[in-house]
Parts: sequence; C-alpha cells; structure tokens
Amino acid sequence: MALAVWLILNKNPTGLDLKVYREGGLALLNNPSSLYDPYLGAVGDPGLPFTYPPFAALLFVPIALVPFSVAYLISNVASIIAVLYVGKDLSERLVARWPQFQPWVTTLTVSAVMMISGPFRDTIGFGQINILIFAACYLTFVKFKSLTPFVITVGVFAGIKLTPIAFLILPFAMKKWRAVAIGIAAFIGTQLIGFIASSQNTIHYWTDVLRDPSRVGGIEYIDNVSIQAVLERAGQSQALWFVIALIVGLSFVALLWKVAPNLDRVALLGIASACPVLVSPVSWSHHWVWWPVIAYGWISLVASAPKAVKYLTWALTALSSLALILSPKYVSLMFGVYADGEVVPAWGYIAPTLPVIANIICLYLGYFARQNAPGGQPDAHSDQRATA
Repeated sequence: MALAVWLILNKNPTGLDLKVYREGGLALLNNPSSLYDPYLGAVGDPGLPFTYPPFAALLFVPIALVPFSVAYLISNVASIIAVLYVGKDLSERLVARWPQFQPWVTTLTVSAVMMISGPFRDTIGFGQINILIFAACYLTFVKFKSLTPFVITVGVFAGIKLTPIAFLILPFAMKKWRAVAIGIAAFIGTQLIGFIASSQNTIHYWTDVLRDPSRVGGIEYIDNVSIQAVLERAGQSQALWFVIALIVGLSFVALLWKVAPNLDRVALLGIASACPVLVSPVSWSHHWVWWPVIAYGWISLVASAPKAVKYLTWALTALSSLALILSPKYVSLMFGVYADGEVVPAWGYIAPTLPVIANIICLYLGYFARQNAPGGQPDAHSDQRATA
C-alpha cells in the first residue's frame, strides 16, 4: 500500500482539479460574476473553466481559504483512508465468495490494486473528489439497511457533480419510492442552497453553462471513456449518441429492476455505476474509479449462467479492467503517441474504446442470462433487507 502511494506521488502530481475547486470557491467569495468565465486562475495554474454548480463552489470555499499544499494533503489523506475502508469491505466479500483466494485477498492487497490503477492514480494526482464520492456511495449503500443515508449522499454529491444522480436508479429498481423521493429532494435542496448563495450564477449554470460540454474538454480526447467519445471519434452525430445512450440507460434500469431482489448490494452498485460513466458525454478515465465494483457486479451477475456466457463475461471484464488500470492515455504514451496535441492513430483509441464496448456487451449478456434463468432464486450472497 505504501508503495502504491509512493508510485502515485512520485509522478509529481499537479493537483490541477483541486486548483479548479479552489479557484471556484475564491471566485464565489471575491467576484461571483467571474465564476463561469472561460478560465479561472493563471494560465496553466489552473487556467481551466469551473464546470460545477454554484453549490459546489460554496462547498469549495473552505479549501480555498487554506494553502494549496494543505488542501492537497487533506484531500489525498481522506481519499487513501476512504480506499482502505472500501478495500476492507470488498476484500471480505471477495473471500466469502471465493474462499480459495483468502491468502492473497486482504484489505491491503485490494486497496493497493485500486490505488495503483489508472482512475485512482489520476484522481489522487489531480486532487479530484471521485474517490470520496465512490467510497461515500459504497459505504452508505452496503453498510446501512436503510437507503436514506445512501440517497442523501447521492443527492448531495449530485449537487456537486450532477452524474451521481444516476444512482437513484438503485432505489427505483428496488421499488423504494420514498428513498427515491428523499434523494431527489436532497439534490433539489443543494441547488436551492446554491440559488440562495448566488442566484444569478445558478440560473446561468442551468440555462447556459450546462449545455456546453466542451467546457470540460474535448469530447474526442483519448482519455474520454464514454459512448459519446467513441461515436465522436468515429465521426457520428450527437443524435445517434442520444439514441444509444437512452437505450443503454433504459437497459440498465430494466436489468436492475429484474435482479434487485436477488443480488448483493455491492453487485447492484457495481452494475448501476457502469451506467453514468457510459452514458455521460464526458467520462474521463479517472471517473472510472468504480471499476472494481463494476467488475464484481458483472461477475456476480453471471455466476449461475451457462459457461460460455460466464467465460465471455469474465474475459470482457478483465479486458475492460486492464485498460482502465493502465489508463488509455498512458497506453498511448507507452507506444510513443503523445495524446495531448498530436493526432492519435486509429489503433490508439483501442484502450478507451474497450471499456465502453465490453461493459455494454456485459450488460446485455447479463440481462439475457437472467431472462433465461429460473426466477425467484436469490444469490447466495444477497443481502437485500432494504428500507427507505
């Protein structure tokens, strides 16, 4: 684990996204009208736009008031602690499911594998909050019988980064309508707080800023691992992305609706977490911190499937995980292609395309495997006792 942390920090991380968070907090504090300027801060430091709702900027004010080095240290210590908590729970579940791996599957080994993988490395390096979102959603979903802590967590984080709102498909699939309502109310509450703090910026964000995905970077960039990125690189229209994303999103809802009573919560969370990273217009590879539970979800889903389906799902999950562990932009660098500024040859886009295609295939393999399976039999590791 110490080696994993050293490898990350030895890369001379920039904390670039943390600088954006801090600049957003400072802008809201000192000059609110500049919050959604094309760039915040000096060129390259960070020299990027603020892409989050005003509620997020309000939460970032405290980290803007301390030195960057202090904020960066706090962010990374919190992320590492969060990984250890998730690693402990996930390792115990892996051993319970596959006892033969007990000598090698421990809190530290699982945590270390997560930490050295591309999404976790980059999240630490950028000072991003992805790990904290992942851990908070994971722990509130799997540790509490009630869904209330989970949906409030989802609502609050959706108020910061929007995409976590997709996790409300979980209580929806579990038919916990009160929990869905609480999650939506929590999200709306965050935006009302943002409106009270900065009404003009809140209106501007929802009517203008949100409609411009280019503010978060080029959709075709090699590190964007999403359906729209794959289509953009292939020269396809946004309309096609909308249709495919809608079909895929509804397929996730249908699958979760069918399997919710019969799978354990980590598997459900893993399946659900693949949905937002696939259908979101921009899912940088560091947004895929969910990859360990996504892998757990697909493998759990086909545990009782025919061997051909099971082995194909395992292979696709392994390929997807490997591409994410290495990270698409680092794969391109390994082969001498610098992803920033150079035209990337077609083969260079294999790594960011693999997780997208593999996870979509796993979705439909799992769906049809469950369609043809005897109904009503819960997974041996199911822990469904949810209340709202």
